[in-house]
Amino acid sequence: MKKVSEIVQRVENHYVGADCIQVMVPYRNTITILNKDGIIYSHKKGSHASINKYVEDERRKQFPYSNIPTHYSKVGLFGKMNYANQLLNFEEPYIRIGDGGIIECFAVKDKSGVFLINKVLTGDRRSVSATREELEEVFSTSTNGKEKKYIIYLDDKSMNIGEFHPLASEEKIYNFVKSQITENVEVFRKYVDNNGSSVAGWYLLQHPLFLDFVEQSIKDFDLNKMKLDIELKGGKAIILKSNGSDIAMQYVRANFVSLDNYRIDIVDIPVNKYTLEQLKHLSPMIAKTTEPRIPLKLNPGVSKEDIKEAKQMVKSLRK
Repeated sequence: MKKVSEIVQRVENHYVGADCIQVMVPYRNTITILNKDGIIYSHKKGSHASINKYVEDERRKQFPYSNIPTHYSKVGLFGKMNYANQLLNFEEPYIRIGDGGIIECFAVKDKSGVFLINKVLTGDRRSVSATREELEEVFSTSTNGKEKKYIIYLDDKSMNIGEFHPLASEEKIYNFVKSQITENVEVFRKYVDNNGSSVAGWYLLQHPLFLDFVEQSIKDFDLNKMKLDIELKGGKAIILKSNGSDIAMQYVRANFVSLDNYRIDIVDIPVNKYTLEQLKHLSPMIAKTTEPRIPLKLNPGVSKEDIKEAKQMVKSLRK
């Protein structure tokens, strides 16, 4: 795990309200933002499905750039970054998940302004064995009492062995593994037949029973006799639980070992609350929030008048 890092900022007064601040949250492709009440913002590049509680919150109207809730900004020569306005209540943890990281945001107000921390969260990994029933319980969203449970499935680049939600069934896993092994052996047989002079071809000419044995064994394939380590598609996620006041969070990754036998890697990720004195001493330098740059070419839905209106509000609030 990478070393924990944090950035502490002093928020400019025109982005500070009576009970919250407005921040512009950057991300490249995908992000989900949660607090104790659930998901407040979610967006994935290329997807039309999104959540943005900011546009439903009347408090936004007291802040500059509330007329431009999201925008793109230029990064380098050809890249661009997404920005989303969000309201963060004081002394309440918010979790940002996306672009390969997990960041906690926490704002504390004092007489002279507001300190905001953005802290990369990490934890220690442990591995446990689980049955299929235990695995499904980990990814179940059913809860008891007032507790809420949210599962944020992370982008997956492992084997395509089933649907993203829910986890692949054991039948799908079995059929996938058998088809892959069968295909691999068939490709190998063709290679040997066409490349008899190769090292592999020469070896099998000297030991002809070997490949015959492998091909015959596949017909009686029994997954229970194999110990595999296949990362499941849909088995990598952030699990967040909230009881209305506190948040508990885990990163989990599930691997298939054999029928009714799984390995689950778990990272317990601490979610913190901070005092003003802690924030002041967490970072040797306190950064200031900066004003956005909103190029019209990247934001066809934004007009010059929209930007002018937002800048005028900044000026009036600074006085």
